[in-house]
Amino acid sequence: MNDISQKAEILLSSSKPVPKTYVPKLGKGDVKDKFEAMQRAREERNQRRSRDEKQRRKEQYIREREWNRRKQEIKEMLASDDEEDVSSKVEKAYVPKLTGTVKGRFAEMEKQRQEEQRKRTEEERKRRIEQDMLEKRKIQRELAKRAEQAGRGGSSL
Repeated sequence: MNDISQKAEILLSSSKPVPKTYVPKLGKGDVKDKFEAMQRAREERNQRRSRDEKQRRKEQYIREREWNRRKQEIKEMLASDDEEDVSSKVEKAYVPKLTGTVKGRFAEMEKQRQEEQRKRTEEERKRRIEQDMLEKRKIQRELAKRAEQAGRGGSSL
């Protein structure tokens, strides 16, 4: 103890400042209490996080269920509207032309091609009808000539 008191006197009398260092208390209860408090805080955070997550999932489930219910109601309303429309009158839906898109251009080209094909078939049909009429007239003329010749030949004999 004598050494300690001498060292203390030497330190106190010296002009150098003594660095203050952190010396933890040696009481075991303090460290143990700190550890337990940190553990409790960690558990509380985890519980709060899991509770918040559970609440969020529950709200999401409720929103999805509500949305699905609304979609079902809309489908039922549309289905009932369709039944009413069919019973009263069939209306053509407006389909906009898609001329600005590639799909629209191809659709328009296909439509033009079909129209040209229809015109060609119509012209071909008319031409064939005319051809048939000409052949019928020709056959009728020949039959008339034969009948006339047969009539002349029969009367001269």
